[in-house]
Formats: sequence, C-alpha cells, structure tokens
Amino acid sequence: MHRIGVYALMVGAVLVSIGLLAGFGLLFGGYDDQARLLLAAVPFGFLIGFAGVVTTLLSGSDVNG
Repeated sequence: MHRIGVYALMVGAVLVSIGLLAGFGLLFGGYDDQARLLLAAVPFGFLIGFAGVVTTLLSGSDVNG
C-alpha cells in the first residue's frame, strides 16, 4: 500500500503541474475552452495527491519487505 500511495502522490503532482502550466498557458493564448478543461483537472490532482499522502502515512514504510 505504501508504494501505491507514493505513486498516487506522483500522479497527483504531475496532474496539478500540467493542469496549471498548460491551463494558464492556453488561457493567456486565447484558447479558453481547452484551458478550462485543463484547469478543471487541477482539483482532481489535489484529491489524488492527498489520497496518496494519506495512504502513504497510514500504511507505514515497507523498507524491509
């Protein structure tokens, strides 16, 4: 479970960063509809990342196994 939490945290961070960077880039470029889609993905990235943090903390570390 620890590994799943770490992967979820990484996926959430990637989703948030891509959503923010590409979303604002498209927004300032005049592509409002595409920007709205990417910016709407940011809260889902936070949700996945937070679930990853909670899973990682509650599962403990599996360093030896």
